[in-house]
Amino acid sequence: MNQVNGNLVDVHAHLADVRLRERLELILAVSEHQGVGGILANAARRTEWSIVCDLSRQPGVFGALGIHPFFPEDWREETLAELRQALTAPENRGRVLAVGEIGLDFQYGRDNAEQQLAMFRAQLQLAQELNLPVCLHNRKSWPDFFGVLKELGLSQVRGYCHHFTGSVDIAREALDRGLYLSFCGPVTYPGAHRLHQAARYVPADRMLTETDCPDLPVQRYRRLESRPWHVQFVVQCLAELRNETPERVASQVWANWQRLFFPDNP
Repeated sequence: MNQVNGNLVDVHAHLADVRLRERLELILAVSEHQGVGGILANAARRTEWSIVCDLSRQPGVFGALGIHPFFPEDWREETLAELRQALTAPENRGRVLAVGEIGLDFQYGRDNAEQQLAMFRAQLQLAQELNLPVCLHNRKSWPDFFGVLKELGLSQVRGYCHHFTGSVDIAREALDRGLYLSFCGPVTYPGAHRLHQAARYVPADRMLTETDCPDLPVQRYRRLESRPWHVQFVVQCLAELRNETPERVASQVWANWQRLFFPDNP
């Protein structure tokens, strides 16, 4: 499968990453040629916001702005106001669609847990205020994540769990909160049994695909950087796991992308 009517979707690509800068024009051209009709470029740092906004003006590319939990030092007193201004700027309307990448990551300990939690709460509340979806990063932090939702009284959250790798039980709780689950390169790894279970479990209308470009490559390109067009191999894997055709999976993911990020479109 090289193309599915231009309806492949990469809901999570770090196109502002410095590693891609010199090759980005070619990367986007190849992605379009390979049938990628929608890319959501996520920002990780404050310095990437303007780059993502500029990229979102290109056909098929949209933006998400936020501060990744890896970079709490980027969060200052004025950052929330700056984020609100960027998300609501008239020139970004219809192109910057979400708050992200935001979340929690305690993979390497909890030394900055309070900073991460404060930053996450503020960005999540801003997304709720502006009625924007969130692009969520969670690693070794699911109890804290669900704890924040309970603390803020959020029974439902509009958004997706980026690079979902949790158990079926975690998947169930996230789905109950209204979230979508997004799968990327690791779902194609032969030994990713728990991830395969989650990919079979997720309802068709809550499933998304991504690459996390330039990270998390698919099995076919292990030890290389990932690219948005590699999402076709994620689609193929999901189709095999779910006993469906790639065309059906791609069509469903496209419908999900439209429903989550363009709810006002007819």
